[in-house]
Amino acid sequence: TMKGLLIVTLAIFAAGVYAAPAISSEDQVHNYLVRFGYAAKDDLQNRASLSDAIKKLQKMANVPETGVIDEATIEFTKKPRCGVADYENGKQRYHAYKAWSKRDLTYSIGTGTSYITQKQYEDYFAAALGVWGPYGALSFTRVYNESEADIVSYFGSHNHGDGYPFDGPDGTLAHAFFPDDGDIHFDLSEKWDLEGKEGFYDFYSVAIHELGHSMGLGHSNVKEAIMYPAYMGGGRDRLHDDDYDGMMRLYYNR
Repeated sequence: TMKGLLIVTLAIFAAGVYAAPAISSEDQVHNYLVRFGYAAKDDLQNRASLSDAIKKLQKMANVPETGVIDEATIEFTKKPRCGVADYENGKQRYHAYKAWSKRDLTYSIGTGTSYITQKQYEDYFAAALGVWGPYGALSFTRVYNESEADIVSYFGSHNHGDGYPFDGPDGTLAHAFFPDDGDIHFDLSEKWDLEGKEGFYDFYSVAIHELGHSMGLGHSNVKEAIMYPAYMGGGRDRLHDDDYDGMMRLYYNR
């Protein structure tokens, strides 16, 4: 009937108005370049600057450095990852960025997520600290007042108070700050476990990575390294030689 046709037409029109527009692969890569420090927005309008930025991204991804947006580059930008930028003001943070000026650090742990117990959160976070400690002669003591902690850890979602909002499921999983801040935030919107089963993210592996930033390391382009920016699955619980070298540069070769 005419009435039924009108209802269907209005429904289709409404869906077209309110549906989020699909983002092109080119726009996705451009957004990634800006978000993670490879380029300023103005650089995207200059062919040479854009090509240089794409090559930087491809170097970090450890894919062929063609300077053009290809399938390997697009696939890398789709991977869940750490929210810490790979570049800052055009300067690569690879690999050793800044060390703590002291060796005895304190940390606090806030409320966790429903996917793992609070005790698991506390125990595995402490274990992740222990992965890094020996390589910087660092000790860690838990405190229960955030104002007394060198490293504050908690779960938050979207705008969670630090000026770096999370983007919902399957985007940026967590982020951290370099010394002398060191705080770490995990995205409450993600599904977490302690194994990295399909559909879940391994909290322990992500915590070790983020604590690398808290120790002063930037991202690495070595895919096997803890400090590779993209999430590569669970079970990454030992430092690669590349991570070790970064800690040696930070804490022993100053």
